[in-house]
Amino acid sequence: MQAKKPSNFLLGVASGISPFGMAIAIPTLESFAQLYQAPYSTVQFIISAYLLGLASSMPLVGFLSDKVGRRPVLLSGLVLFIAASIICSTTDSLNSLIFWRVLQGVGASVGSVMARAMIRDTNNASETARSLSRVTAIMGISPMIAPVIGGIGYQIFGNPNGIFIITAAIGIVVLIAILLKLPETRNVELTESTNREPWSEKYRYLLGSKVFVGSSLIYAFTTGAFFAILAVASTVFYNDLGIDSAGFGFIWGCLTILYTVSAFMGGNLSSKYGLMKVLLAGVVLNVMAGLVFYFLVKALDVTLVSVIAPLVIMFFAHGFIVPMALAKAVSSRPEIAGSSSGLSSALGLVIGGMFSILSGLVFDGRLLPIAMIVSLSTILCGMSYLLVLSGNRKNIA
Repeated sequence: MQAKKPSNFLLGVASGISPFGMAIAIPTLESFAQLYQAPYSTVQFIISAYLLGLASSMPLVGFLSDKVGRRPVLLSGLVLFIAASIICSTTDSLNSLIFWRVLQGVGASVGSVMARAMIRDTNNASETARSLSRVTAIMGISPMIAPVIGGIGYQIFGNPNGIFIITAAIGIVVLIAILLKLPETRNVELTESTNREPWSEKYRYLLGSKVFVGSSLIYAFTTGAFFAILAVASTVFYNDLGIDSAGFGFIWGCLTILYTVSAFMGGNLSSKYGLMKVLLAGVVLNVMAGLVFYFLVKALDVTLVSVIAPLVIMFFAHGFIVPMALAKAVSSRPEIAGSSSGLSSALGLVIGGMFSILSGLVFDGRLLPIAMIVSLSTILCGMSYLLVLSGNRKNIA
């Protein structure tokens, strides 16, 4: 018997905790550097430690949810997130803060992984794409509002550590809502058939699946293009376009709204035309955006047209790509939806993070090398779609 369907809104909010916990710290990094009398390069570990916790724990979180259920893992992760947030808000040591940020990331990882698994538990493959588009759209709002809330929180508390009181409070609200409203969705009869299967065998199957690997890489390279731009965007907008932080925030917020609208559209279109066609449309637009970005920057240098026009196309494409790719990655074996959700999320975060690091390393004040990285990422995204297509044909045959 299929479990009761969970609320997409609540799953979206739970998924939004992980990007929120990362982005809320961004506007306070300089204040942390002053508070702990540490160089900015060291204080940046407040962000990277959190990402380490997210990426390293996602595969294990997914595997455990296939074993013991979605709710216990989700609730346990939120408790850890709340506890780590409280300790982060009171610690007087930078090393201690970085350590607890790792654990905060581990706790936050449960939201996005469990959301995808719970949606797959209660929907068929085509319905999963539609529901995930809703969750992704709601989650997409989180990184947009987090820096604003972080800045306000710093003003209220007068101490950058005060932002973690906000994350703890949000965690408590979400925990209570999940306790009261979110049902267990794991199909015990279905998952019992794989409970004796070692985790290594499950991941060997997933990593040998063209559909899973291709879908995960589509998501990863899409994330990579976004991170590559994000790593230098505020600097480029200020130094080359003369747009201050408020103007940059407004433009980036508009692009995020476009992404949210596109995700809703993609979910509706997937019901009518199918997941693969919507995914293809997104991938084609994404490749176009990457190439347009490179050639416009090469021809015009840094102008509003050469930067904003390709970003508009790219953010719209990402709204189609992300929910479709994530849905495809968990579609083949619903009995291990947790494991596939965790592994694909980790792959996306790690590879996306590598593009962010690469972008930071090559950036010398010129945007053209970054445009080249973004263009490469979109081309790799297109090649990954061909891998999914090949796996689909093999499965049909």
